[in-house]
Amino acid sequence: MEPGREAPGEAGLRWTAHPLREEPWPKSAVLGGVVAVLAAGVAWSFEGLGYGLFSLGVLLTSLSSYFCPTHYLLDEQGVQVQHLGHRRQRPWRQFCRIDRCREGIFLSPFAYPNCLDSFRGCLLRAPRDPEAVRHFAQSHVCSRTF
Repeated sequence: MEPGREAPGEAGLRWTAHPLREEPWPKSAVLGGVVAVLAAGVAWSFEGLGYGLFSLGVLLTSLSSYFCPTHYLLDEQGVQVQHLGHRRQRPWRQFCRIDRCREGIFLSPFAYPNCLDSFRGCLLRAPRDPEAVRHFAQSHVCSRTF
């Protein structure tokens, strides 16, 4: 299956999101350059290669959702997100709100926008046409707001 493409199946929807491949290459090159310059700056300012390597590791880990693919599965039981070998599975009953955002579809456990949304919610980086994902999630979530 091609990155960013969704595949309807008997069990639901399955797709892979990989922003490094999907975004224009200049954007990825600039991001890589910024990460390298920041790590080099830390190594230079602290006068140690170890500090630079540590900061490079922290930056790459924090940006791993951009550099590495994330696999999504929506089925009758809930939402499954797999990234770097770590699988998170959440049942539909945990979500009360669906929001469309620039990156895709956001599922929230709160009926109204809340400051804890980014910590407790689930962002589904949807393919180019997120309507199928939105409709599938909408049919399983308790209340709907758009």
